[in-house]
Amino acid sequence: MHKLTTDLYLEPITIGEYQQLYDLMCTIYPPAYSHLWPDKGASYINSLYAKENLEKELGQPNSEYFFITYKNEKAGILKVLVNESLPPAHKANGTKLQRIYLDQSLQGKGIGKALILWVEREYRTTKKSTLWLEVMDTQDQALRFYEKLGFKKVNSFSFDSDFMHEAMKGMYRMAKEI
Repeated sequence: MHKLTTDLYLEPITIGEYQQLYDLMCTIYPPAYSHLWPDKGASYINSLYAKENLEKELGQPNSEYFFITYKNEKAGILKVLVNESLPPAHKANGTKLQRIYLDQSLQGKGIGKALILWVEREYRTTKKSTLWLEVMDTQDQALRFYEKLGFKKVNSFSFDSDFMHEAMKGMYRMAKEI
């Protein structure tokens, strides 16, 4: 467990907690992202947070996956991939912030910023490391948040999904040196 503040912790996710992860994502994902999907995100949640997929993701040697716990309640997830190249440059010293989802009721309390700052400190691999992420181009609040923390758009691409509304597939890769 990692203590970030008095009320904020990161707890590694284990395979035995797959149902808790699934239930949490059924609660916190749809309010922010259901508009992207004809089925309100059910197919995405069912595939990404199924037990079989969690086993696969936990087995990746460069992956660290956490529950975000705030005031003793599981409030989100954080997943980091270490030594992950930023496409298309393929810099070997990158760290990808693959997933960060937080219950909308907790936004604006400094939790997201505390998480990003922790990732920057914890995963700096060299004197000049790159922290990068992918964000939907329609998520204006998320884009402003990352830009405020120093991330810059470096390229764009289309999310590869047969289930998502075609007009919503646009994404940016954003990065910053840490």
